[in-house]
Amino acid sequence: MIASKRLNWTEFWFKAIVFSGLFVYLGLVLSLLWMDAILPFKAVEEVPAIVTLWHDPLARMELLKAFKLSVLTATVTTVFVILLGVPTAYALSRYRFRLAIVLDTIVDLLIIIPPLVVGLTIVAIFGQTDFGRWLNERIGVLYTTQGIIVAQFAVASALGIRVFKAAFDQVNPRFEQVARSLGASPVYAFLRITLPLTKNGLLAGSVLAWARAMGEFAPVLIVAGTDVGKVLPVLAFLNMSGGNIELSFAVTTFMVLVSAAALLTFKRLGGQVYIW
Repeated sequence: MIASKRLNWTEFWFKAIVFSGLFVYLGLVLSLLWMDAILPFKAVEEVPAIVTLWHDPLARMELLKAFKLSVLTATVTTVFVILLGVPTAYALSRYRFRLAIVLDTIVDLLIIIPPLVVGLTIVAIFGQTDFGRWLNERIGVLYTTQGIIVAQFAVASALGIRVFKAAFDQVNPRFEQVARSLGASPVYAFLRITLPLTKNGLLAGSVLAWARAMGEFAPVLIVAGTDVGKVLPVLAFLNMSGGNIELSFAVTTFMVLVSAAALLTFKRLGGQVYIW
């Protein structure tokens, strides 16, 4: 009886500690979201900032232009993430070879390297190396729309590949082996067996990569500048720098809504992220 009471009290305090941490963290997140929600409605000269933003033709045009640029570049970036990330993730998931863990770690590095460092490195590659300068002269990377895509790809690709690999890891390789034993080619087995089974995971990874590309700031600012690279995060930064704090939060609130919708889509598709 005494042991049972002790067990109950231990379980009670353990749950209390766990849920206290959960509620404290939720409180921090909700407080940030609350500020994002109310600041756009804060009065600027007795008019809510979001109303000022919408009725100001110049501000409205800048917002729509930044939104279109963000959606366009993030979508193109996601296409490149899929084209390059799916075979990369499949190779890391299915094949065992020497130094595989080293290559896997190299892929993950872009997840943890600060975005500012990524942006500076891209500028150094295309501005300081012979091949980079030649490539920049041919296709244009620095301070161009293509540069936005390169910067977004550099930070979104690793996250997409990690989700793609998790999707492939969850599919038993024996399905492909059985298909191969029945005469199917590797391409046929991949397209008709593996790909349908990982469809939701690949879609989830694509959505997550798109959302990451949409919200990228530092690399885009460094690689494309404040004129060409005026995507939504850069627009919010410029408004903040100009003293239009409420207007900048009107932009960031819109970005939070887009991010939340993307994350809900990711969860709906059953996406999971396994980094290690």
